[in-house]
Amino acid sequence: MSKTINDQLSLQISISFLLKILVVTAVVVGTYYQTTSKMSDIERTISEIHTEVTVLNSKMADMEAEHILELEHHNEELKVEVQAQRSLLQKMGLKKP
Repeated sequence: MSKTINDQLSLQISISFLLKILVVTAVVVGTYYQTTSKMSDIERTISEIHTEVTVLNSKMADMEAEHILELEHHNEELKVEVQAQRSLLQKMGLKKP
């Protein structure tokens, strides 16, 4: 006694189950789109910040170099002033040569 396989197979899906599948799929796709969009915005912002930091770093390096030159120039002026004061004190006889 062997059972015969029924050659009529019917697949039934309820409409509410189909709608739930569609809603879940839409939510997943929407979440993925929002996530990729936010990540793209974050990448763009990071790139802009990196560019700003690079520019500011370059400006800061230029300002530091300029400040060092000013300090060196001021140091030379002080040396000349000290020499002038020493020679003046020597002329007045207050300091030995």
